[in-house]
Amino acid sequence: MTYTFLSDFEDRKRQVRHYLAVVSKAERETGLGASRVQDGRLLTLRAGTFLILYNLIEASTRGALETIHDKIITSEIPFHLLTTPLKKEIIRLFKKEADPATHCSMDDFSSAFVAIALANGIKLSGNVDAKAIRVICECYGFSHRTDSRTTRDGSDLVTIKRNRNDLAHGRKTFEEIGRDHTAPELLLLSRRSMRYMDGILSNVAYYLEHERYLELPPIALDIQPLSVRFSAVT
Repeated sequence: MTYTFLSDFEDRKRQVRHYLAVVSKAERETGLGASRVQDGRLLTLRAGTFLILYNLIEASTRGALETIHDKIITSEIPFHLLTTPLKKEIIRLFKKEADPATHCSMDDFSSAFVAIALANGIKLSGNVDAKAIRVICECYGFSHRTDSRTTRDGSDLVTIKRNRNDLAHGRKTFEEIGRDHTAPELLLLSRRSMRYMDGILSNVAYYLEHERYLELPPIALDIQPLSVRFSAVT
């Protein structure tokens, strides 16, 4: 099955590649003897890489979680059939989001309870890195494992998050951050982080295909596990 969050991820990867091509071109054209304006433009472009990468990471994470929520809600999965970690999360969300005045007359409490808890938007608040994703994986029950040889287990995501937040909150200027990262370094960091997200999203797709949000998922002997995709970014 094709999921929207996977196609959206591919589109965002394309946008990142286009941006990196601009950064690399500016790096080649800005050599010794460059004017202050040219140098400042290059530094700003370098720093902007962290904004577009963080956009990809948070948006892709949110899209995957929203797909899980939509699948559970539209399938009207009752509370007692869900995994224990998901039950805990749903109770937490229900206590946070439910309105006694509105939800006191639920006819089918078991499935309505789940739907109300999951109906609200995902709140990630600019804090997505590999540690946060691992917490999400444990909560929902999908794997956080990727090919560490090409992803470094997502260790680059904390660098992306910190630099993005420093820019977003004005703690550092674009030129300050741009000085610390050359275009080749940014290209390697981008490749690793996008491969990591590719692996995580493939794990989510497998989770959805095999209904791993259920405590006792149906046995499907004729279904082979989805191979985890580690797409190279060029």
